[in-house]
Amino acid sequence: MTRGSMHSQDVNGQVVVGVARSTTARAAVDWAADAAARHGWPLCLVHAQEWPAGAAPKDRRDASDQAWASHFRAAGQSVLDDLRDATAERLPGLPITTRLLDGRPTAVLREVAEEASLLVVGGHRASGPGEALTFGTTGPALVGHPPCPLVIVLHPASGFDPSGPVMVGLDGSAASATALAFAIAEAAAWDADLLVVQVRRPHHGDWPERPQAQEPGTDLAAALAGLREKYPRVTVAQEVAVGNPTVRLAERAAGARCLVVGSRGVGGFRGMVLGSTSRGLSHLAPGPLVVVPHR
Repeated sequence: MTRGSMHSQDVNGQVVVGVARSTTARAAVDWAADAAARHGWPLCLVHAQEWPAGAAPKDRRDASDQAWASHFRAAGQSVLDDLRDATAERLPGLPITTRLLDGRPTAVLREVAEEASLLVVGGHRASGPGEALTFGTTGPALVGHPPCPLVIVLHPASGFDPSGPVMVGLDGSAASATALAFAIAEAAAWDADLLVVQVRRPHHGDWPERPQAQEPGTDLAAALAGLREKYPRVTVAQEVAVGNPTVRLAERAAGARCLVVGSRGVGGFRGMVLGSTSRGLSHLAPGPLVVVPHR
């Protein structure tokens, strides 16, 4: 895929990024802006304002309430304006719009995702699996819901390399086949290599600390056959890892541009080898995590 072209599932050609006044939001905006510029898409910054509990109803007409609401909205618009101006200075010529919307961030972003080809949000990287079980952010709550690919840009990054390969985690399902197609297209767009990793659980409770790579399965070879012809310039490396999928994928993604996985689009990664541990990746991935819905 060349600059300015779209993935087959893209219909709107717009990168939407959810923002707030935070370090994670700035990292997400930078990633989203680079993607928009690379693909020739416009960028839309969205800030959701949830009406504070105990505040006067939005339809009140009292002068004091109107003044408070005006300041509240102005603060939200300031977030958008600051990020828009910084992005415009870094990437002159990139079409940028802003939207200030009412509602819970998760609900708002699910709705605006209907108009997007890519939805990007920021997230906090957990220090370990235990923290990931209790640490909640907007990104994990969105996993499996948007109709377009969801990118969670985790901060602080740990081993993220923008010049590294695009990595995709597979299990042989239809959902992972969709992720593979997206990943190789992204690798072509960024002139990057593609690293394909299959994660298999051990058969007899044997969880080796450093499992030796095995030969990829025939299902992967068949899936890659047509894609290699479509993207002949992309160098593809294939590996098989054994162990806990979340841990193995997070470990292997160190040094990658991003980690791509598939989703059935039903609120999680059901049907994938990632299983119930999948959401751990939205906290533990060393860099940007891309969740591609299966259609």
